Amino acid sequence: MLGSSRNLYLVVVALTGIFLLSIWGGGDWESLDWVDVMLVGLNTLPLLLIGWNPVVVAVLFGVAYPLFLTAGNEGHVLQSLPTLVSMYAAGSWAHPVGIRAIALITPIWMMVAVMTGYWPTDVLEIWFVGIVLAVVWALGVVIADRQRNVAELELKTVQLEEARRELAELAVANERARIARELHDVVAHAMSLITVQAGVGAHVVESNPGQAGESLAVIERTGRQALSEMRRMLAVLTDPAEEIERGTPQPGTSDLPELFKNAEEAGLAVRSRIEGARRPIPAGLDLTIYRVVQEALTNMVKHSPRATATVAIRYDDDGIGLTVHSTGKVSTPIVPGQGLRGMAERVALYDGDFDVVGDEDGLRITAWFPEEDQ
Repeated sequence: MLGSSRNLYLVVVALTGIFLLSIWGGGDWESLDWVDVMLVGLNTLPLLLIGWNPVVVAVLFGVAYPLFLTAGNEGHVLQSLPTLVSMYAAGSWAHPVGIRAIALITPIWMMVAVMTGYWPTDVLEIWFVGIVLAVVWALGVVIADRQRNVAELELKTVQLEEARRELAELAVANERARIARELHDVVAHAMSLITVQAGVGAHVVESNPGQAGESLAVIERTGRQALSEMRRMLAVLTDPAEEIERGTPQPGTSDLPELFKNAEEAGLAVRSRIEGARRPIPAGLDLTIYRVVQEALTNMVKHSPRATATVAIRYDDDGIGLTVHSTGKVSTPIVPGQGLRGMAERVALYDGDFDVVGDEDGLRITAWFPEEDQ
């Protein structure tokens, strides 16, 4: 309220000097006795406690100043300065207004004392001083509350900015996770096909150069497709609008035939069927179904080579069901990796159900995507 302790001491010394000059300004210092000095100190030194409790200080001044006057000393308007300081400090104290209002006892008591004759002084002067003290207290209340409101608004602004930054970081993290899943699906699918075709080509390179050439062509086409899709996804990281400008849409269920063709070239026979009335679905869900089918076929190429895979998409009134089933025996154990976890995460984003079963009857991957308001 008054800054540092050093500033407070200077204020107390200055007000004490003003108080003394208002009494003995004529230079008659010989009339000064220890009682007067004590009363002057009682009307100024309590300011040193203003940082502890300004309301108590203001009430003390309300008692000390009448004692000073009843001791036969002449009053002066300058003698109210310490009380003015304490009243402003009480009004601006960081406590409820009800507690701060206790300080109003001082001006009320001063005016009542004059009106009852207990405190003989000029009525107009004391009314003026009492009103000024109340106004100063109210000014302290208004200014302090406004400053606190401003401080609270600044704090809320900082908190909102921090929350906005955290949301932005979360959005970036989610986007990175999405891109990571996309890249994994693309690379895993492409590498599985390339590995199978490379093995076929190496096996028949001498006995059947034509078939080896076809395998190399599939490898080239698969690599180009994967590279193109990777470039598109990486471009989104630097400029989300670039994907739109290039006019390259995200893959969806309409692109599944091309996916089936790639899987068949890797040795997996693919059959597909649509159950129910096909309908438009959100682009995100369309992409998710495509990626789940892509990862499912990739796993079947790895775990059930030379098998037959059936892809069934079922359109129900309350959602969409997806089943990808290979008839061949699973040749290698199914170990939950990034691909299966990625599929489960994609389905979970739509509050769906996901399941993987691999046994002697083949590999079965099922997903259910509930839809509302259909």
